Amino acid sequence: MSTEPEWMQWLGQEPEPETDLPPAAVVPLRGADSPASAAPAEHPAPAPRDQDPQPPVTAPPLVLVTGVGGGAGATTTAVGIAGAWATHDANSSVAVVDLTVTGGDLASRAAAEDQVTTIDTLIETPEPAAIMTELPRSASGARIIDRGESRFDDAVVHRVPDLLRSHVDTAVYDLGADALGSRECVRLREDADAVFVLVVQARADAFNRLRGYLDLLANAVGEWVFERTVVVISHQNSAEPDVDPSELIAHLDGLVRVEEVPYDPHLATGLAIASWELRAATVAAYDRIRRATASAEGRQ
Repeated sequence: MSTEPEWMQWLGQEPEPETDLPPAAVVPLRGADSPASAAPAEHPAPAPRDQDPQPPVTAPPLVLVTGVGGGAGATTTAVGIAGAWATHDANSSVAVVDLTVTGGDLASRAAAEDQVTTIDTLIETPEPAAIMTELPRSASGARIIDRGESRFDDAVVHRVPDLLRSHVDTAVYDLGADALGSRECVRLREDADAVFVLVVQARADAFNRLRGYLDLLANAVGEWVFERTVVVISHQNSAEPDVDPSELIAHLDGLVRVEEVPYDPHLATGLAIASWELRAATVAAYDRIRRATASAEGRQ
């Protein structure tokens, strides 16, 4: 009989039939016997990883960012990834796009000071190349495309990636929470160039839901999709999480790439993200995710 916690056993099992609801699981909470619970402290930033010089990498053309449940930090992660690519290569063109079902707050979080161009404008204009050069940019230099009033239907979801593929080197899409299973996202998730970034909050219940998302991708696309998947563990508050992220990181090792974004008080304000206000550990985390998306796409 396995002695592993139930939430860690599913990785060795066959994927279950596709379902809209992630299967239930049990995550061991930090308790009185846990050393971490004896003296609550601010969650430390992840330890620095490789310090050796890294080979150059090329940005993937299509990065799909979705939250495992609401409040995971999908929007800030999308802005962070796009900003990391824009900062990495000033000669490349990077766009971050609000492609959430009902419209999110990407434009305001990306620190756009000008009137933001919407998806509607891009689709309807006869000269998209001219508009692309005039798009407002985030504090890190990524072009910003807002959701606008367009319907979240097949035509919009299909035409935007096809259009941007011709005009930018990489486009990072904020899909919001629980979007990958929707009918409108079928073509996006089956795109051969797609890299998936699943953002999961450092909470026990969010970790439980992660299995359902990975199973959904495996059933809808094939298990090879894990080679193109990056899981991002985000810390949305300064309190010690009720589950140890290192256990999830260790158990997912070899299946998908996993990175961790520490708590950052600037992100927690909910205001426009100024890259110079972010903690060094946060900037480093976004750069690791940037490299992970390139590695997942086989571009390094």
